[in-house]
Amino acid sequence: MARKSGPRQLKRESAPRSWRLHRKELTWAPSPRPGGHPRQVSVPLVILLRELLGHARTSREAERIVERSMVKVDGKIRRDHRFSVGLMDVVNISGVGKAYRMLPRPRRGLSPIQIEERESAYKICRITGRETLSSGRVQLALHDGRTLIIPGKEQSQRPEEGYRLGGAVQISLPSQKIMKYIPFNVGSLGLVTNGRNEGRHGRITTISPGTSARRRIARIETQDQIFETPAEYVLPVGTEAALVSLEK
Repeated sequence: MARKSGPRQLKRESAPRSWRLHRKELTWAPSPRPGGHPRQVSVPLVILLRELLGHARTSREAERIVERSMVKVDGKIRRDHRFSVGLMDVVNISGVGKAYRMLPRPRRGLSPIQIEERESAYKICRITGRETLSSGRVQLALHDGRTLIIPGKEQSQRPEEGYRLGGAVQISLPSQKIMKYIPFNVGSLGLVTNGRNEGRHGRITTISPGTSARRRIARIETQDQIFETPAEYVLPVGTEAALVSLEK
């Protein structure tokens, strides 16, 4: 069966603000190919290279960079300039020797943050689904669309905690091996990925239970402030310290 590619273009006025397009210069913008991230929280490689990073002046230059196998996403070469990158994805550009992680920034939305090369070997993914297979093994669904099957040995080492929804896993790239489980608990460090507090991070102090009419609320304490946000907007990024570099 052929892959469904989705629309090739969308109007600039409908594009997410995080793309930083000049909306009145032209009518159309490239549309990201359907993938692991929703369109409103993802960026096609051509926009990333041209608008956000400035490694290309035109769309054609950006397409050539991608077509020449100079771009890796999560450790894998991508040759489609419409391939979309989203939260926590790692982008390596061989021509300039730089690595970036896609992170939310206050008032700017999803943005590439330059990281050291050693940090490009892993990423953090939120657990969005969990299922026990007929074999007895546990399968996890992650926020970037991938699924992981937990070996029986790893399950037996964590009988009391398990891999709970809302928690996160640190995985190696590109092998996808689980390096560490990060629970969504009081005391964990959380990064807000959506809403008016998008891009802020701090330590989770309380988690209020939700009801059928009200969301669960997490209270987060930073160095100088305390704020509340829906629990589903919070991505655990560490326990004692953040496992990835975050903006100050």
